[in-house]
Amino acid sequence: MISSKIRVTNNDTGINDALSLTDKTAEALGLGRKEAFHLRLLAEEMMSMLRAITGDFKAMFWIENEGKNCTLHLSAMSDMDYMKRREILSVSTSGKNTARTGIMEKIRGIFEAGLWGMEESFRLQAEYGTTMFNYASPGVSGLGMSEAMYLWSMQKYKNDVANVREDNPDDWDELEKSIIANIADDVEVGVKRDGVELAVHKNFA
Repeated sequence: MISSKIRVTNNDTGINDALSLTDKTAEALGLGRKEAFHLRLLAEEMMSMLRAITGDFKAMFWIENEGKNCTLHLSAMSDMDYMKRREILSVSTSGKNTARTGIMEKIRGIFEAGLWGMEESFRLQAEYGTTMFNYASPGVSGLGMSEAMYLWSMQKYKNDVANVREDNPDDWDELEKSIIANIADDVEVGVKRDGVELAVHKNFA
């Protein structure tokens, strides 16, 4: 089942409605108190990320579920032209986004890069490393988005970090302290030609 879609912005428009929808979904699914709290926390993490994004864009929030298997979606596309995007990115002295610490900040970085355009996603991939994205075949993606070209998965990231845990303990420490990494079953970011989508998966079954 797919819920109604709610327009949300980084100046708080629709955010209370999105959180209310999350609470109503938990109630409709008969989730226990702890489970409902976890679903709410995941939605709050998504809304907090949304508030931190700079610039003008259109975003929609909705929830999809099969029984108690839930996915929270946030899809966005920029209202700005290429030159305006460049202007925002040049605000910092380096012309790049400031360094991000914490897994949610990294997720925001990938989401924001996808929002500003494919070229910014490529730049961020070069900065984060070549394994940041899975390259999706046209019409095939874990998010079910027919136009998704590149995908980032938190589970894949966890596996990559675990493999080099001794060499990069800080990355593993970030995951252990992260709310979303400890609650969600997976988080996926799909970059499309005209926008980006974030999907947070949690199976309460």
